[in-house]
Amino acid sequence: TELLKANSVATFVVDGSTYAIVTAGANLGDDGVQLIDVSEPSTPLAVSSAQDGVDSFMLDGPRGVATFVIGSSTYAIVACVTDHVVQIIDVSDPSALVAVGSATDGTGGFNTLRSPYDVATFVIGASTYAIVSSVTDNGVQLIDVSDPSTPVAVGEATDGGDFSLSSSR
Repeated sequence: TELLKANSVATFVVDGSTYAIVTAGANLGDDGVQLIDVSEPSTPLAVSSAQDGVDSFMLDGPRGVATFVIGSSTYAIVACVTDHVVQIIDVSDPSALVAVGSATDGTGGFNTLRSPYDVATFVIGASTYAIVSSVTDNGVQLIDVSDPSTPVAVGEATDGGDFSLSSSR
């Protein structure tokens, strides 16, 4: 139900089943995410969805999506260009998506999240991080997502000096 203007996808495994989380929206789309069971690729199955403004989800203009695991829980992080936010979603129970945390440009040290476009996650030691590209800020925001309910801004880089990050759009 949330595939109009689908634009990004990430996959993950929960309890032996493979799922895809697809962002859809921006420019008159659905402004949400759709979870699809792709364990049997010839018959994808819609499992659940989340929409901007419903059940505390901030998903206006979703673009990039990445997944990560902390302990026994699986999460997705979605970059939303219109809200200038990244939304963290618990996808551990694919049938019941839960908004667990978010970070908004201009608050709590998040200075490079205007029009966030794409996101990737990585682990260093015991910490899990996300790096989010910002089209408007011509840079990247680094976020500690080790506690998904409370993302923490840990660094940023913008165009200029040693970095060449300006948007060519």
